[in-house]
Amino acid sequence: MADNLKCPKCAAENPKENRFCDTCGAKLGAAPAKASPEKQPERKKADKGRPEKAAKPDDLTVPEPAYIDDDEEEAEPAAVAAPGKGFAVNREVIIWIAIFAAAIMLRFIDLGVKPMHHDESMHAFYSYKLFKGDGYSYNPMLHGPFLFHANALAYFMFGVTDYSARIFPAIYGILCLVMVLYLRPYLGKWGAIFAGIVICLSPIFVYQSRYIRNDIYIAGDTLMLLVGLLRYFDTKRLGWLMLAAVGLALSWATKEVTYITLAIFGSFLFFRWIWEYSLRNNPEKFAVENKVYGAVEYWLGKGKKHFIYALLVFLLIHACFYFNKEPGFHNFFRNLKGIWDGYTWALIYWLGQHGVERGSQPIYFYALLIPFYEMHSVFFMLMASVYFIVNPVKRTFFNIFCIYWWIMSMLIYSWAGERMPWLAIHPLVPMSLLAGQMAGELYRRKDWGIRRDLGLAVFVLLAMASLHGAVQVSFFGAGASPKESLVYVQSTTDTTHVAAKIEKFAYALKSQKWESQEFRAFDPYNLEIVCEDYCTWPFAWYLREFKKIAYQPRNIPESEKGKPIILSGIEEAARGHDQRVYDLLKDEYYYERYKLRDWWAPDEKKWWSAPLLSKPGQQGKIEMLWRRFMYREVWNDLGSYDFVVYIRKDLKEFWQQ
Repeated sequence: MADNLKCPKCAAENPKENRFCDTCGAKLGAAPAKASPEKQPERKKADKGRPEKAAKPDDLTVPEPAYIDDDEEEAEPAAVAAPGKGFAVNREVIIWIAIFAAAIMLRFIDLGVKPMHHDESMHAFYSYKLFKGDGYSYNPMLHGPFLFHANALAYFMFGVTDYSARIFPAIYGILCLVMVLYLRPYLGKWGAIFAGIVICLSPIFVYQSRYIRNDIYIAGDTLMLLVGLLRYFDTKRLGWLMLAAVGLALSWATKEVTYITLAIFGSFLFFRWIWEYSLRNNPEKFAVENKVYGAVEYWLGKGKKHFIYALLVFLLIHACFYFNKEPGFHNFFRNLKGIWDGYTWALIYWLGQHGVERGSQPIYFYALLIPFYEMHSVFFMLMASVYFIVNPVKRTFFNIFCIYWWIMSMLIYSWAGERMPWLAIHPLVPMSLLAGQMAGELYRRKDWGIRRDLGLAVFVLLAMASLHGAVQVSFFGAGASPKESLVYVQSTTDTTHVAAKIEKFAYALKSQKWESQEFRAFDPYNLEIVCEDYCTWPFAWYLREFKKIAYQPRNIPESEKGKPIILSGIEEAARGHDQRVYDLLKDEYYYERYKLRDWWAPDEKKWWSAPLLSKPGQQGKIEMLWRRFMYREVWNDLGSYDFVVYIRKDLKEFWQQ
């Protein structure tokens, strides 16, 4: 019809009141200006068989954008200018500064307040031993060497404290946002901004960024790998392939879940290569879709050196981290067999753990945990998955890969025997990217009217819910509330209290010698302490400065009787042991009982027996869920593991000072 507007991109007819094409989403109006042929610079001939160097584009605008957000974007410079070309301050820059400021506050404030979790204390302690010069020995139970070397570096730079032990996870939490910024060409301007908001406020991302485990490192390294691969497919520049090699090498040096990452990435790229190969007889479509096939073809031809250089970077990083003379990983390549042993040992160990099913979580564990904490990501990710699949024009290599990635991650991690809360971050990475891209699509589609406004209102409400969850899990109760399913099993604040009392007790003993000649020679850290193995973690970390601490098995030998302090575990299932220790020490020791760690295991029977709606004297499922989300209330008692501090009676007065 004469009154209709013709799309300059796909030539589809659109109602005259439309601002954007209903078919492809392009802005209606004038066709995009094309550079005149005479303005195109002459290409230089390739030198000595080397591939032509493309003109350097803006680092954040490599792929041709699928659409323009609004008129203002045409006038605004890119948010992040190319290196060496200055920094253009505009609305986008201001938003990103606010995102990074919020992320830094959520990740660094009170970082050292939370008591060390059992696993955290192991990671912190063995990093401390490496820092003190005792070396590093690979153990698949503790995963790869990167965490320990990073923590040792943190101790060197910032001192040995709970805060410094968590600095590198917090830094990696910020690195994840930096990688999202480099995904701007694939997410879009507003898609990247919304993805940054999602990750900034994500309760799981925030908690893992304040927690000495390997999983936040894996998230950052995987995003680094993704950025490097996507940019290399588009530009064939060696630097991007190097970035991918660094991400993969660091991930492999961090945790064995890298095998899962490789399986997901590798399988998608293989299927994509087959599909691109089938398009060779369709030159027009092949020119648009040729990414993986083109990269492989380039490697086999002129780009062989790129593959070799990337491999060398990968191996160099391994040389930097694996300082081990024991079986499993090498010592600066002096034990080359150790490279193979390390990889196979890790794989065999964790495949063996599949049948153990530590944690005993149900197969649907992540399907409950992730939506509870990440309604923000899950809602918009599901919307994005449907939207991009049913709209062929909107499908891109990037969003189809992210859909494949989150589905495969959920399937694999749900199938794996060890289902732990900290592993939830791995499927959450692609979910967050898709959620951001969908929110960005909503923001730019101003022609959607009320649907757009409702969608953005939902985004704001869920962002508030995410912030609520992030603050609840990481700050309330010193970030150690056992009522949080994400926390799982947490050391209590009693552990830090007792550790501080032991140190104060040691100095009180020194002060009593003020009048004697022994005062100067007396070292409070020579205090003799006996610690039962059930109390080893986190006390091995908190009492690391004490030189005469003996770690004994479950049954404390009578020869240890007489030591100033004895720490003994208490467990309901071991009443005989508890009574034996008490009988052994009761005559000579004063004792105090504390909680070592506690947890919440939901009473499923009580949940399923509750009515849907509340009745007088009985909560319904809806109220239980609401109070669980808003106030973290639980519907059955907490479980706990306690310990007893035995203090010699003749020293009781120093303990109570």
